[in-house]
Amino acid sequence: MLKVLAFVFNVYVVRRLGDVHFGRYSAALAYVAIFAMFTDLGTSSLSVREMARKEENITWMVPDIMALRAALSLVAIVGITLSAWLLGKTFDMVLGIFIASCGLLLYAFQGPLDSVMIARERLDFSSVFGLLNQTVFIVLGMVLFLVGTGYIGLLLASLGGVFVMGLASAYVVKRVLRLHFERPNPRHWWPLLQVSFPFGFMGIIGNFARRFDTVFMSFVLTDAAVGWYNVPYNLVLMMLLLAQSLAISMYPTLVREYDSGHGSIQGTVQRALRYLLLLSLPIAVGGMVLADRIIVLLYGQEFVLAIPVMRILVWALPAMFLAEILGRTGSTMHLEKRMARIAIFEAVVTAGLNVLLISEFGVVGAAIAAVVTGVLSVVLSSVIIGPAMLWKGNVGPLMRVVGAGALMGFVVWQLRDACFLAALDEKIALLLTIGAGAVVYSVAALVLRAVSPSETRYVCDVIRRKLRGLGRDR
Repeated sequence: MLKVLAFVFNVYVVRRLGDVHFGRYSAALAYVAIFAMFTDLGTSSLSVREMARKEENITWMVPDIMALRAALSLVAIVGITLSAWLLGKTFDMVLGIFIASCGLLLYAFQGPLDSVMIARERLDFSSVFGLLNQTVFIVLGMVLFLVGTGYIGLLLASLGGVFVMGLASAYVVKRVLRLHFERPNPRHWWPLLQVSFPFGFMGIIGNFARRFDTVFMSFVLTDAAVGWYNVPYNLVLMMLLLAQSLAISMYPTLVREYDSGHGSIQGTVQRALRYLLLLSLPIAVGGMVLADRIIVLLYGQEFVLAIPVMRILVWALPAMFLAEILGRTGSTMHLEKRMARIAIFEAVVTAGLNVLLISEFGVVGAAIAAVVTGVLSVVLSSVIIGPAMLWKGNVGPLMRVVGAGALMGFVVWQLRDACFLAALDEKIALLLTIGAGAVVYSVAALVLRAVSPSETRYVCDVIRRKLRGLGRDR
């Protein structure tokens, strides 16, 4: 229910801010995000792996990482804000960037605590605190928005959400998990940075590649154009949370499975790839076919130029879904140094494509670049991990998923202009079209055996448990 509320709030914010101010809000967040990994430097990824391997690492890693990240965050806040001012950003943009950058300091304390919960496989707490963050953001954001603070108020609300999430994380780690930490030891910091450097390097390059498009557009295009691009981009990121949740939940298990030598990490990874394609492909197909209806209905005619962006950008989603599990598979197999090298190549290609295509085609060029670089990331990651491990014996099932998606796309395409739907309210017509597409896709996936009967039963059991959990929450 809260996720639906968060989505509604996001739509409300975009409509109220308009394309120009939403563009500034998105640009401020992207500008900070592109430098965010300089305050982490891979310590989060390393700590999850090492704390999952040996619980005794928790007592010294958490305080050392907190202190190290806090020091780096203070330097980053000054550097990020000063650079924005020197680059000629307006006063309100510099203020927004400063406020957004303060979140780095809050995450310096909350991030390591979240890593502990992931390593201990207490994803229930991690998920609840994520919802708590969203709740505070929505409530505080609405209050500040109504008093006329604009996108600056939203940035302040995001800080409030992270602060409350950090307090809750600290309470659970201390009182529920009953963990005790050593004092920070600066002598650990340099060795820690040396070991985490490959993770940090990949993170820096990855952040650069993901947000370079918005930052570059904020300098060469209008604020409104940045808004047109980030409306569908934010929709894609909201869908990406599904893949991130699955990959994060699997990571500690993969680490233990791989280190112990028991079980088949190949089978686990291949199933995850198939499930992620099964989730992302219908979103991409439906998003392309129904982009005009979705954008206009949710955000209004002011964002009509976001429609061609969405038609293209949704095709980055399957690659982004697969990349989530591929990245953690590489880390599990201790391939981070090789993955870091391909990250350099990806970053160069990403920057080059964005400069070339945005200069030539504007926001549509940025969408094309996102799709190309997403596919490139999957291809290069597959080469490093090993194509046989990922795809041998898995191509047939994946093609059956593609077949189900193609059939769904054909049905949705026929329905979108059907006369009997055109006579209905546009909201009802869109919901009926999406519902019909979902039914067709589900039936086609079963008939084509994109998922086996045992997997279907397993997924149904998971859904039933989730629904029972939601019922108890109410």
